[in-house]
Amino acid sequence: MKTIYLIIALMVVFNHQVFCENIQIQSIDPMPGFEKVGGPAFGESIESYSGKGLVQYVSESKIIINSKMFFIDSSCINQISDNQVRQGSIVKYELNKQARIINIELVIQLTVTGKIDRIDRNAVVLNDQYYLLDLFMTYHDIAGKQIGHYDIKKGDFVGLTLDQDDNVKSLWYLNGHYMY
Repeated sequence: MKTIYLIIALMVVFNHQVFCENIQIQSIDPMPGFEKVGGPAFGESIESYSGKGLVQYVSESKIIINSKMFFIDSSCINQISDNQVRQGSIVKYELNKQARIINIELVIQLTVTGKIDRIDRNAVVLNDQYYLLDLFMTYHDIAGKQIGHYDIKKGDFVGLTLDQDDNVKSLWYLNGHYMY
């Protein structure tokens, strides 16, 4: 009886190996809209093991920050699945030697992103929506440095944070970064 089981097991292993030799792996085209994405997930080298930037796309295994795709280490999956870090977040991150994100920290979650249709001292029109500017609102670049009101103009890609009355608390200059 043991001999029969052994013969069946050998036949299954042999047949499995024969079928596996014929597997052909072909390259695939990038998904539409992701053609300009690079980064460690595509084999590009990295310059630094830490950084800060805009989250443009996120899943439980991959994240795109500033048009660079990274794989996410299992230590960060809770923040992604709990929706703490999502598209439109500005984050700080750290990488390990394999260029996987091992630590991610939320700097700010932008409420709205888009191109400015009109801006003046009191209001901004973004994606055909009118928002009043708070008296004490701040302007920032993607690195978090404060910039002036006159650095922002019509057509710029920006992100907004809003207060409970839907007034703009802060405006973040995001030109060069777009959402996928």
